[in-house]
Amino acid sequence: MQNLPNSIIGKYEEIVEKIKSFSKEHLNVEYENICIKALQDLCLNHEEVLKKGKSLSWAAGIVHAIGTVNNLFDIKEEPYIKALNLYKEFGVSSSTGSMKSKEVRTLLNISKGNGIWIINSTSNLTLSNVKDDDKVMKTHEADKSEEKFQVNEDFIIAQKIMRRAWNEKNYNKKVKYAKEALSICENCSDAYIILSKDSSLNENQRKELLEKAVSAGQNILAIDDLKNASNEIFKRKEAQPFFGAKYTLALQLWKMNEREAAINNAFQILQYNEKDNLMVRGILASWLLIEKRYEDAETLFKKYNNDYLAAMIYSNALLLYKTERIKEAEDMLRRSYKKNPFVIQYIIKQKKLPKILPNISRFGSDAEAMHYIKYGLEAWNDSNDTINWVKEMNINFEIEKVH
Repeated sequence: MQNLPNSIIGKYEEIVEKIKSFSKEHLNVEYENICIKALQDLCLNHEEVLKKGKSLSWAAGIVHAIGTVNNLFDIKEEPYIKALNLYKEFGVSSSTGSMKSKEVRTLLNISKGNGIWIINSTSNLTLSNVKDDDKVMKTHEADKSEEKFQVNEDFIIAQKIMRRAWNEKNYNKKVKYAKEALSICENCSDAYIILSKDSSLNENQRKELLEKAVSAGQNILAIDDLKNASNEIFKRKEAQPFFGAKYTLALQLWKMNEREAAINNAFQILQYNEKDNLMVRGILASWLLIEKRYEDAETLFKKYNNDYLAAMIYSNALLLYKTERIKEAEDMLRRSYKKNPFVIQYIIKQKKLPKILPNISRFGSDAEAMHYIKYGLEAWNDSNDTINWVKEMNINFEIEKVH
């Protein structure tokens, strides 16, 4: 694929993350690839139009447009989702989602008569048209891989059941689906994750279920030892439940004050899931700063240089301040503020986190700030000097904003 214009890369990355997150939970790799192809075409051919709308609206519009011509909203088809639920997942209104979908279809000539947008069509896009970093699974090459990996049909059925489970709001119904999935495939990671959320369980019981989830993910991938596994196996769609389980386990370990184990799990996820569609790097950065592992944090920031996540930029500013590179810290904090001004309000205690955090609708939002602060505030709170520095800088930012 041609290189994207620099002016649109940030927005492209935001939209891609939303499409990937939605696809992992509700769709499949074919849908994800064709949606990303649509986004790339918009970036290359309609850059100015793409700049005008919100990332979340474009993500919803793209998925809805592709879904419309591929029967995504037909209950007899698989995958299936109600259009209204699709809009809710992206945090947009029905009118906004529908309007963006129509705009995308018009701009890209998306119709059932245009074969390049039809999943499984012989004239459909090839994976070589999709940027390497955006590939989740090399469908045809996988059969030729060293592992000769075979997808377990029971696992496929169980995953379809789990998609229904994740769509349920009632926890008891989620559990019912999870148990049904496990009765079909005992190596269903997502089912163990849902069971671990039972409020009657103690922390150790939750940990045990999440360890089962991780083991189940490895079993599905036929991996005995992660060190000996081919990188190709982790690019498959079937690897996503494993990463999700490992991430959820890391959060549980941190909660139980098993901090080194939590950090090790997070590092492993980034080692094998290079795209980091779960955005583990943001939480890991906070954990490293809390544990004063500054060299490891420095290495992480170099690996993800010019990152767009508020968690990464603010944590980088904090590292620079902690290591007495004050001028660089000020510049990084100013950049952080421009990316997401809401974070500072939580750092200097102007605002408090709600009991239940909203979903992140877009980067740069208050919701993104909340999710960062949930795990990152401890790193800022270990010194009054740090808080006072942020307060002083915030005054300057407010003055600059007025002028």
